[in-house]
Amino acid sequence: MIELNKLYNSPLPANRTGALYNAFAYPTKISPEAIALYIACHTKVGETVLDPFAGSGTTGLATMLCDQPTHEMIEMAKKLGVQPVWGKRQAVLYELSPLGAFISKVMSNLQSSKGFIKNAKQLINEIEKELESIYVVKDDEGKFGTLRYLVWSEVLICPKCKHKSSFWENAVSRIPLAISSTFKCSKCKHTNTFVNIQRVTETVTDPVLKKKHNRKKRIPIWIYGRTGKRTWNREANKNDLKIIREIPKKYILGEVPVHPINWGVLHRKGYHKGITHLHHFYTDRNLIVFSRLWEKINDYPVDQHDVLKLLLLSYNTSHSTLMSRVVVKKQSTDFVITGAQSGVLYISNLPAEKNIFEGLKRKITTLSKAFDLVSKSKSTVTVFNESSTSLGLDNQFVSYVFTDPPFGDYIPYSEINQINEAWLGQITNSDEEVVVNSAQNKSTDDYARLMTKVFLEVNRVLRNKGRMNLVFHSAKAEIWQALVSSYQNAGFKVVLSNILDKVQGSFKQVTSTIKVQGDPLLLLTKSNTIKNGKSINDHTKENRIIKNIIQEAFNHSNNADEQKPERLFSRYVTACLESGVPISTNASKFYKTVEDMIKHHQNVS
Repeated sequence: MIELNKLYNSPLPANRTGALYNAFAYPTKISPEAIALYIACHTKVGETVLDPFAGSGTTGLATMLCDQPTHEMIEMAKKLGVQPVWGKRQAVLYELSPLGAFISKVMSNLQSSKGFIKNAKQLINEIEKELESIYVVKDDEGKFGTLRYLVWSEVLICPKCKHKSSFWENAVSRIPLAISSTFKCSKCKHTNTFVNIQRVTETVTDPVLKKKHNRKKRIPIWIYGRTGKRTWNREANKNDLKIIREIPKKYILGEVPVHPINWGVLHRKGYHKGITHLHHFYTDRNLIVFSRLWEKINDYPVDQHDVLKLLLLSYNTSHSTLMSRVVVKKQSTDFVITGAQSGVLYISNLPAEKNIFEGLKRKITTLSKAFDLVSKSKSTVTVFNESSTSLGLDNQFVSYVFTDPPFGDYIPYSEINQINEAWLGQITNSDEEVVVNSAQNKSTDDYARLMTKVFLEVNRVLRNKGRMNLVFHSAKAEIWQALVSSYQNAGFKVVLSNILDKVQGSFKQVTSTIKVQGDPLLLLTKSNTIKNGKSINDHTKENRIIKNIIQEAFNHSNNADEQKPERLFSRYVTACLESGVPISTNASKFYKTVEDMIKHHQNVS
């Protein structure tokens, strides 16, 4: 236990880089290398690991890394002063989402990347040849080149003079590089915020529904391309628009799922105008390309279908749809075309249409590297696409649990995943989804009830001396209280805690009003008693914890990260959980307390 304590003495680095992490974008992912270190320190060779909220299967990949540790993992262990026992284990994963379960199964059961590379390249080449001119454009010198990205722009209506103009015209500056937050009519000079400006709509014939459809009008505005080895960019023109309008007539659309979007908490009236079905997230061109690629997979050997689908889906939601967008980054000489924002279904005012063929070719390299990291592992991974409220495992079957459960109302997984799940033909049954979600009529109490059912099952299948690592994140005291009550009511207690130090925050962590830096990482064991009911808060103890954490950070720490209010809040949470003190302070209130204490300290000094 003494050496195990070393694992919790300093934040665990969890880099958001590497082939395994980048193989497939999935909200709130943790690097499998970090999880593998914890597995190898908490278990013996041959033991069984469980993840009841498996997501895209990183715990399974981590288990496979336990007998194939990378150089970076070995160095991380040395730096932390621990001696993990490397070797094979077996992992059992439960995941409610068909998408998450699909990713987990394919990633953890591929034997070799050689066949994948050959078939993936052939698939792309065949459809690229079939649609040979679909991404052909003229460059800035009038020569034929290849489209890399096309920036689209919404069209606005001035509320005062009714003049119509593009968002690009109103908001974008190339010198200096900037995207303004203020609308200024080029005709009457009326100013306003963009949220208050009406968008132009248009009625078109829907190629999938075969009927008239009203949507936001978007026009091609800026083109990035390549001619030979030379890259270039230019303003879109009338000829580009003419070519784009001819695409649906020139190319045959593949089979597309007719899937009405199950809008929930992410829907915004007006903002999502015209997005009623799956295919409305795509431009005409990219819908044709993706659908033909998906359909063509049927011509390949059956044992290659799933891995080829994984390739397409790994690029799909993040990059093939209108959720790709234009951003400004510091010190950049031009706009950056990036992928979809994690955890939302956001289409910006300047969506970007990417060349799917080029993107998939890059993805082949990433996926093949990921496969090579785990393909020789002798560890086994079993995946169940089922709710973890009822585990089909024997009593005390599991030695260790590592899990990263849904963070209350943080991410509506079933709503986000449906874009990729629609292509798979399986949609998440949200009845047993453990989440706080007004669209599903699930309150914090419902969340605690479902979480308790899962933890009771985990308690049943976990050995008496088994341990569970749980990663959790929330800025809301009521969500923490729901989590604590659920694991206490299921017979667990916190014995140690740490911070999972993610190098880059997710989109919602970065942009939310209240941020938390570093996810608390808890070590739980069976308490031998099942606690019923809610704890009564001791504000004296809680205030003492807050004061001690702040003083320690500013008196003894030379690490600027440890002095940030967001990190201090995570420290406050873990200290409360270790001490058995209920969490009753939201992040916003905690930050105000930190601010007041700093001012007091400065005045005294």
